[in-house]
Amino acid sequence: MKKLLLLAALLILFFAVNETNAQSAVYFCTETGAYGYCYAADTKYDAEDCAYDYCVSYGGTSPTLIVSTGDKGYGAIALGKNSDGYRVIGAAVGYTTLKDAKDAAIDACKNSGGKNVKVEDTWYDY
Repeated sequence: MKKLLLLAALLILFFAVNETNAQSAVYFCTETGAYGYCYAADTKYDAEDCAYDYCVSYGGTSPTLIVSTGDKGYGAIALGKNSDGYRVIGAAVGYTTLKDAKDAAIDACKNSGGKNVKVEDTWYDY
């Protein structure tokens, strides 16, 4: 469990630099592996509230904000499992191309210990 908390803290720190008046946001629950995301929201708070609610609706019991942005563009979520078998997430938002968003999400997941990483969701925030 300590490893999961450390992983979550590293993910938050990694993506905190991208957090500015969001139109896209991603939440993740390390306890259940559930995640939720929203895009094309009017404000940072709308995107974050929406992503939080989706995470909870998909089984999240303690969602943590992974990333949010005010930049429009492509977003992606990649999932893998760490060496303990727990779900690991990588998220990217506000990218100019879908390929760049996918690559960044995959890299973030791998950098957090994710193995067998696959892109699960993508979107374009217009």
